[in-house]
Amino acid sequence: MRRAGELDGTRYSPDQHQQVLVVHQIPQSGGVICDIMAAATSVVVLDRGNNTTCTINLHGATVVSWRVNNQEQLFVSKQAVFDGKKAIRGGIPFVFPQFGAWSFGPGHGFARIIRWNVEKSPERLPSGDVEAIFSIMDNEFTRSMWNYPFRLTYRLILREKELHFNIGVYNPSKEHTFSFNLLLHTYFKVPDVRRCQITGLHGCTFIDKTRDNQIFQEGLDVVTVREWTDRIYQNTQPEHIITNVVSGRKMRVQKYNFPDTVIWNPWQEKARDIPDFGDDEFPNMICVESGHVSSPVILLPGTAFEASQILQGGVSSSQVPSNNVVTSDHFLPASGTLSPARPRATVGWPASPPNWLYVQSPMQTPTTPNHHHHHHHHHHHPSHHYANCITQSCSICSLNL
Repeated sequence: MRRAGELDGTRYSPDQHQQVLVVHQIPQSGGVICDIMAAATSVVVLDRGNNTTCTINLHGATVVSWRVNNQEQLFVSKQAVFDGKKAIRGGIPFVFPQFGAWSFGPGHGFARIIRWNVEKSPERLPSGDVEAIFSIMDNEFTRSMWNYPFRLTYRLILREKELHFNIGVYNPSKEHTFSFNLLLHTYFKVPDVRRCQITGLHGCTFIDKTRDNQIFQEGLDVVTVREWTDRIYQNTQPEHIITNVVSGRKMRVQKYNFPDTVIWNPWQEKARDIPDFGDDEFPNMICVESGHVSSPVILLPGTAFEASQILQGGVSSSQVPSNNVVTSDHFLPASGTLSPARPRATVGWPASPPNWLYVQSPMQTPTTPNHHHHHHHHHHHPSHHYANCITQSCSICSLNL
């Protein structure tokens, strides 16, 4: 297998355990992808030119690199494991259908540990931006934990200084409602986390997982991280600025239909407990994660839910006032109306899902298995399970509708 440098002259040098699959010039047949399924993990590279690239590992559709003018914006641990089994420690893991501990499957769900399909190989758009689309749908493995048919579509667009994410979750069932959590677990690379300030959290309530899930209200205009931090901020602003990221610049995070923002850094004491995270790496990362996790999304039969995020790197101080408001039509072709993000359960639009959920070749809608879904009515969590709203987002327990 040729190394990435021999393909198309890109400078991306993958980790030794990852295999480069596609650069943007690939023919649209997609045949190349199918030929190289043997590697433990393989990656797809979006290359916009000018050393601006985005690399997606198909294990979890995890974004493992985003370079703007050759400057890496994301943190990946030196001890990250690329064995095609374990979640990748760093980049942007995809959390679905459960955030946090899960009685029926792995913590943070299964989306980050299964191989995704390439729906649309990287393609250069008329704007010069590069787009690719990835997807998963239910299979035997997912149904063993979460017995629902679903389709999840993940569209990435690499722009000059921005990375756009569109996520569509579709419930093809004719009869069953399901609920889920969704979160982009972004690890930003920073020179020193103690110098980062995060806007857009003032006045929000947050669940503090380092203090027994107690709920507090944020009184600070900007939040800094100076100790082990694991907080779920609720109903946050649609935009956050993180200061002092790569080269002392700012990162702008904009989000739509992601009402929650998780802030996480394990600090020294917790880093020691994480085998695939170096004990001394915590100062060089901060997780600012856009999600829908403190309440579940409830998706009725035949409906879709859509959420979006824009990361804008290398923002200088003068550029900070927002110039692009995040709305549904900013991201997607018009297809039905979308209710704005609501703090409680959000239901997608009842019409057909957006066009881009169907960019792949026609595929049969998965049939609902005959046996009854795992509602586990007899499974009782300890009473503290219902003490506050984060634990009620258990994808299964919240289904007693």
